[in-house]
Amino acid sequence: MILAVAGAAVAGDVRTEAADRFDHGLRLFNEGDNPGALLEFKRAYELSGERSILINVGLVYAEMGRPVDAVEALDKALAQPAGIPDAQVERGRHVRDEQSARIGRLLVTTNVPAQIEIDNLVVGRTPMTAPIPVASGIRLLAVVAPGQVPVHQEVAISGGQQAEVAVELMPLQGALAHLVVHSALPGADVLVDGKLVGRTPLPASVSLPPGHHDVTLRRPGYRAIPADITLADGSTGEVTLEAAENPDDSALVSGQIELDINQADANVTVDGVPRFRTDLSLPAGPHRLSVTRAGFLPFERELTVDKGLSKTVRISLQPKEELRNAQARRRRNAWITIGAGVVVAGVATYLILQAHSDQNAADATYNELYPQIHQVSGSCYNVAPTDPAYAGCQDKINRWQKMQDDANLKKWIGWGTAGLGAAVLVTGVILRIVANNTDNVTVAAGPHLQPFAWAQPQGGGFGVLGRF
Repeated sequence: MILAVAGAAVAGDVRTEAADRFDHGLRLFNEGDNPGALLEFKRAYELSGERSILINVGLVYAEMGRPVDAVEALDKALAQPAGIPDAQVERGRHVRDEQSARIGRLLVTTNVPAQIEIDNLVVGRTPMTAPIPVASGIRLLAVVAPGQVPVHQEVAISGGQQAEVAVELMPLQGALAHLVVHSALPGADVLVDGKLVGRTPLPASVSLPPGHHDVTLRRPGYRAIPADITLADGSTGEVTLEAAENPDDSALVSGQIELDINQADANVTVDGVPRFRTDLSLPAGPHRLSVTRAGFLPFERELTVDKGLSKTVRISLQPKEELRNAQARRRRNAWITIGAGVVVAGVATYLILQAHSDQNAADATYNELYPQIHQVSGSCYNVAPTDPAYAGCQDKINRWQKMQDDANLKKWIGWGTAGLGAAVLVTGVILRIVANNTDNVTVAAGPHLQPFAWAQPQGGGFGVLGRF
């Protein structure tokens, strides 16, 4: 599904946050995290008021199997389509019509005024002035009234059709009690005293008569671990339900998941159970995946495993601010090192060119002295030490020799500095590459190394400062 692209026409920090929220929502949607994408799109809309974002909200609701919410969001966007690109309007209308066909109507009548819940969410009260829109399928209806025994039953809702249910509530001895159910396993039926009352995760408590109750989970591929609880009049109790995978059953209903995580040593849990492999065989249905690593934002997502099928889930852990700052410091140090390498290489180039110039001057001096020293007619040829001209000739020779020595020294320093500069430059490039690799970045206390270099005409060097 292709999502719309929004450009919020608001100013300052609000516009920036709205754009960031929208981009994050797109990324979460592409990663399959529909609940996370929905939250980001809603926040982006609150900040910007851009109606095109409501198209995205409706599309995500459609992906989540919530046609009533999808139609509501799309109707709001399409009511005033001005400013929304034609392609997005067309897409929104198509999805709106598609989702509308998946909505039925439910009319509930009771003998006393009561609260109506669908899939553990309050949707209305009786007497109802009009039927309520409900997503088609098998829905769990709960009818609750003070002083009456709650009724829980399944109702079949057909798209485009209206279902009518009459419920007779019976008087209750005592006050209603409430049960809060916790479970790490999503998509499992919750049964109380053998009767279905909801599916995990339950968004609200379950209203029950006071007394002793047996509570358990039911889901293909799992072996239930029952629990029991006694609820007093008007009390609220909590129970945590667990379920263990049933090898005999799960082999018949399992699918394969391959986790592609950008951090090799990340910690993975599925439905609250630690996993030590990235290739997983899991019972078909929804699962809650959690991936964590020190220094990174936690990744949580609900994924669906299809029976007999295999799919790859790609997970990109994002560094926390502290880790991003550490990366920024390493990148800065890398650029400093590269800059130092360039400076050292520049000094080396200057020294080599200067040595070449000095060598040319020394050669010119030698060419000038050669006929004076080696030819019979030369002024310095076989001059005796006692000759007054000897001192002048010796000064010329010494000056040439010094020019030659200085040129050789600069040459060797220049080439040595060039090697140093190359080493520093390569080190900087390596540090720059490593700085972008979050696998090698840690925010924990420990060794910290900082390369440095220096160069001057008399010599140079390269070293590392650090703490251990």
